[in-house]
Amino acid sequence: MKLFLDSSKVEEVERWLPVISGVTTNPAILKREGGDIKELAAIINPLPISVEACGDFLTDAQYYAGMIPNVVVKVPLLTTSGGSNIDVIYELINKGIEINCTALMSLSQVIIATQLGVRYVSVFAGRIDDEGGDYKKVISDCVDFLDDDETTELIVGSVRTVGNVLDSFRAKAHIVTITPPILEKMIKHENSLRTVREFEEAHKQLSK
Repeated sequence: MKLFLDSSKVEEVERWLPVISGVTTNPAILKREGGDIKELAAIINPLPISVEACGDFLTDAQYYAGMIPNVVVKVPLLTTSGGSNIDVIYELINKGIEINCTALMSLSQVIIATQLGVRYVSVFAGRIDDEGGDYKKVISDCVDFLDDDETTELIVGSVRTVGNVLDSFRAKAHIVTITPPILEKMIKHENSLRTVREFEEAHKQLSK
């Protein structure tokens, strides 16, 4: 089980690098946080960085793949018009480009994406939960389905709370991609803080 960082801030990537196994980005994150994809990729290389293809998916994906050696290109299964990107994903994989099939909300979508040989399938837990869906069951079902699959790993994204992270790992998710504020909350615990302060104070009172 691995943690990815869902951020495009260089300082956050550098800070959390010892505990992450990859980075995910999307256009909304880049718009909000800024950052340079090539710089981020160089910092974490050889770990993977997921970058979203948009517009002309084929052209955009090939641009990133040609520029960044450790890139995994994010391509959604669905187009904005409700069609599928199956042909696009199939062609990109045949060109040797690794794909993160993104914005998935159901086991049935994951089943389709895995048939194409993608490296990652990204299930958006928070968005499933927004609609009243059982994201924990979806994750568990996807993990069971992928049990014998040596090609594809499950990434759980759209994580909004520490509870979402814990639920995802309890459901045996391969990877959870997490924002810096949630990682910060994960390391904090009032009793831990109280304990280390107690030990530090006791140390000061020891005779040398």
